[in-house]
Amino acid sequence: MNKGSSGFLKKKVSLVTGGAGGIGIAICKELANLGSIVYICDIKEAKSLANEINAGYSDVRAIPIKTDISNKSEVKNMFEQILNEHGGVDILINNAATFGEPPLNFLEISYENFKKIISVDLSGAIYCTIAAIPHMVKKGWGKIMFSAAPLTSSGIPAPYLAGKSGFIGLTKYLSEKLRKYGIGTFAVVLRHIYTPMIQKVMESRNINLKDAKKNLDEKSLTGRMATTEEIAKMFAYFALPISDHMSGQTILADGGISYLR
Repeated sequence: MNKGSSGFLKKKVSLVTGGAGGIGIAICKELANLGSIVYICDIKEAKSLANEINAGYSDVRAIPIKTDISNKSEVKNMFEQILNEHGGVDILINNAATFGEPPLNFLEISYENFKKIISVDLSGAIYCTIAAIPHMVKKGWGKIMFSAAPLTSSGIPAPYLAGKSGFIGLTKYLSEKLRKYGIGTFAVVLRHIYTPMIQKVMESRNINLKDAKKNLDEKSLTGRMATTEEIAKMFAYFALPISDHMSGQTILADGGISYLR
């Protein structure tokens, strides 16, 4: 059964980092449903997810590509593979992230652990972005997106905050430099999204998941945390050609709490 009917992203090639978990899974499914060929990039194997997505279509929509994006050589090999197989990346969604292992308190965390987290949350996205730009420039069209963090922490571990909040400024900078090539940039600042990663953080702090979810739901002006599917639709909209008039935008998804200031 073919679930996609719009085909708005047909012949577009997408790369989603952190594609095998939480928000990444939802993004991959949404882009595939819009007709895109989606490379599922993750440090863990994503064959089962690709098979699940492809089962709904008559053509191949999802391709797993196991890569450690903190390793520049692996990123280079990944982009060469995509170039050889499907001509290059048209839509890049820098979604990968790691919170690392406890302790995550800034005064307790080791420099090595801090650097390890930054190598994924920030450096990995930079490696991918630099690798994606030449193809987009040559083609005269492209979308580069980031899952970002707010400028205030409210419980977000320091390494994650240091890496992901940097995308707010980078999105604007890249937009100014790349818009003449038809490349749009966007950042979705995430807060109060119910994901496996949030659950992992709560468990690491010995916080009851049911109570934590209830508390976070009540903090949101909408009365609940956003779902991964809702966030995926935001990324999908910015991936579509109908959003070409928009670039350099930072969209805050926090249930109306407005952490971004």
